[in-house]
Amino acid sequence: MSRQLRPVVITGASRGFGAALTRHFAGLGHDVAVCARNASSLESLASELRDDLGVAVVTAPLDVTDAVAVGAFAALVAGELGPSCAVVNNAGILGPVGPVDQIDITAWRRALEVNVVGTVTVTAAFVPQLAAGGGGSIVNLSGAGIGGPDPLGGISAYASSKGAVVTLTEALAMELRGRRVRVNALAPGVLKTGFMDSVLEAEPGVVDERLHAIAAAVRPSGGSARVELDPNLAELISFLISNESDWITGKLVSARWDSVASLSTSRERLVRSSLLNVRRIDDNMFVEAEHR
Repeated sequence: MSRQLRPVVITGASRGFGAALTRHFAGLGHDVAVCARNASSLESLASELRDDLGVAVVTAPLDVTDAVAVGAFAALVAGELGPSCAVVNNAGILGPVGPVDQIDITAWRRALEVNVVGTVTVTAAFVPQLAAGGGGSIVNLSGAGIGGPDPLGGISAYASSKGAVVTLTEALAMELRGRRVRVNALAPGVLKTGFMDSVLEAEPGVVDERLHAIAAAVRPSGGSARVELDPNLAELISFLISNESDWITGKLVSARWDSVASLSTSRERLVRSSLLNVRRIDDNMFVEAEHR
């Protein structure tokens, strides 16, 4: 390894938010391992990081739902960089846009495969080396698929898959606690990546005006797709992969509403309650769970 810091793995890293995360971790001194389907974009990013920051970069063009390819990627990372300290499951797709009775169900299923099965596949491949290295952190990107007072229609595959990712996060956190592997979900907030461009390309009347307005607001300006991390988001993601967050697992953290300071201030209550978890709240009172 070229650094004392253990490497970080980022999926869907060839562009947009994934590339921004990769630059961020490399800038902190981590060697990085990245995968995506676009080989040329991955190699371009890798060359940039090697030249500018002097970090080691392992790349793998693959589909995150391909268990054989992902397993080979995990073995490559361990062999070339050593056991990783963190995995960021960023790879995801929006899926079909429009009313449920007018969309391609095969495309709907594919969104769940990439967003949910892909997250499980990558996690399963890297858990052994995280545990063998003394523990580590998994961060699953939840997107805007869960939470909020007014859910949007027209992107049911995306919303459903991201809701599943958050529930999966809680289940895996309990399962992997004894192996010192933490699992949290992160909602990054508004990102100008072009991820929702297909909403803008939909026929008039297919999506509601609110969803169209959101897609327009997050379209990159000036044709640039390079994403710069908001300072609070950068601090949160750094915190979630570091040993400083060894007390938090199974939570959904929002870059819009949470900060490292607010999480730390609420540490005792977060550890012993269902705050930042997917739970039904009956009546008007939040009832804290027993300490787990």
